[in-house]
Amino acid sequence: MTHLPACPSFAVIESSIGRVAARLRGAPTRDIVLVRLIKHLSARFSAHVGRMVRPSGLNEVSFRTMMMLFANAETGMHASQLSEAAGETRANMTRICDELSRKGLLRRRAGIADRRRVVLEITRKGAALIGRLLPKMWNELDLGMRALSAKEKLDLERLLKKLAAAIDAKEQTA
Repeated sequence: MTHLPACPSFAVIESSIGRVAARLRGAPTRDIVLVRLIKHLSARFSAHVGRMVRPSGLNEVSFRTMMMLFANAETGMHASQLSEAAGETRANMTRICDELSRKGLLRRRAGIADRRRVVLEITRKGAALIGRLLPKMWNELDLGMRALSAKEKLDLERLLKKLAAAIDAKEQTA
């Protein structure tokens, strides 16, 4: 049996999964643990990002939105694209964009091909904020990811992409 490192923040969840599996024979325990561990880590990373960007007047979702606009600074993005990329509902994305607009971090303009479609763009002020935040965040990310070797990072990326592709394929056939 492979010895796995202790993960105190996940122990209660893992213990609960074990108790459920003991009550219901045939439960895919390892699969459940992996899915819950991915969710657990995602929530922890999101919370950490939120704490880091809060002093700048952003939250984790508004930061992700700003990152998408920063990455697409040359073209801007339509609200529907931004909503999908950020993983937020259109209603919530509208609220987030209104807030970022009030802060002068994004602007809206009419589309070139279809003036009825609004294009969202990061402002200079928004780009400057991202430029100040990212180096600090990269340093924090490096401190957390030091637990993995370069090979382990590549293996993890490959495996997560393989899992994502399988889920994408299943959703396309549903």
